[in-house]
Amino acid sequence: MKIDFNQIISVMLLGLLSWGGVQLYQMNANVSVIAYKVDQNYDMIKPMWRDFLVRQAQYDKSWTNAISSIPTSGEEE
Repeated sequence: MKIDFNQIISVMLLGLLSWGGVQLYQMNANVSVIAYKVDQNYDMIKPMWRDFLVRQAQYDKSWTNAISSIPTSGEEE
């Protein structure tokens, strides 16, 4: 049985393509799991973030009517 150089290259190329396909499949599975976890975290954090923003807005109303002591025109009083 004579082994031809083209057969060796063909087998190596087929093996490389197979390995690449398996790696791509595993990467897609990992990305899907990560995307699912990120979505769950977003759904969990969204109500807490909204509550924080509402509380922060209610707490910070006191400074909206305050007069600033920082001159804005560049001139001192």
